[in-house]
Amino acid sequence: MPPPTDEIRTWTRQLPDKTTYTISTDPSLIQLDAINAAFATDMIYWAGPLPLSILKRCIEQSLCFGLYVHGEEEDKSKDQNIQVVQNTSSSPATSSRTGRTAMVGLARLVTDYTTFAYLTDVYVLPHHQGRGLGRWLMACLDEVLVSWPALRRCLLLTRDEAAVRMYGTAIGARELVSASSSSSTTQEDDDGAGERKGKGGGGLFILERRGPGIGFTG
Repeated sequence: MPPPTDEIRTWTRQLPDKTTYTISTDPSLIQLDAINAAFATDMIYWAGPLPLSILKRCIEQSLCFGLYVHGEEEDKSKDQNIQVVQNTSSSPATSSRTGRTAMVGLARLVTDYTTFAYLTDVYVLPHHQGRGLGRWLMACLDEVLVSWPALRRCLLLTRDEAAVRMYGTAIGARELVSASSSSSTTQEDDDGAGERKGKGGGGLFILERRGPGIGFTG
């Protein structure tokens, strides 16, 4: 189901180099072509591009945290094959200087907006990495999870030990099943597609971020 109106939030940050980024859960800002362009790269080892009608349904049935860069990065974004669109609305994700934004990252929650969430499709495009944007993306996501008093758990899967540490620090996620207990080096990844394009590790970490609504500790 699409996010309720009260789940639509926006955060903006300006870096020391004056580059301005916005994170928003507003579904109207999502750029499907930009997501598919990212899914087509080796960086996204767990997925591939989808027909736009299917991708649209996938996005509409999730709470999506889109990461956008304002017009200052327009030319660099084009070099990275990122879709840049003209946005004439008054949205906070629109650059007041150029009226353009580019979608450069995503985190997607499959959720009932109350008790459960599954985190997937987390990425920041390479040109924008190393700026703390991934941790900021997780901090914004965690801010939303904290606001759900009946949340039992948020689950996520990863093959990357560095990601395990990052999710532990950023959102308090802890291991339920680790790569060391995996019986195969071709374990399925977070979308059940197995190894793709040679990326990812050989095992699978299943992580849980618990919420106050959990009713048992087993």
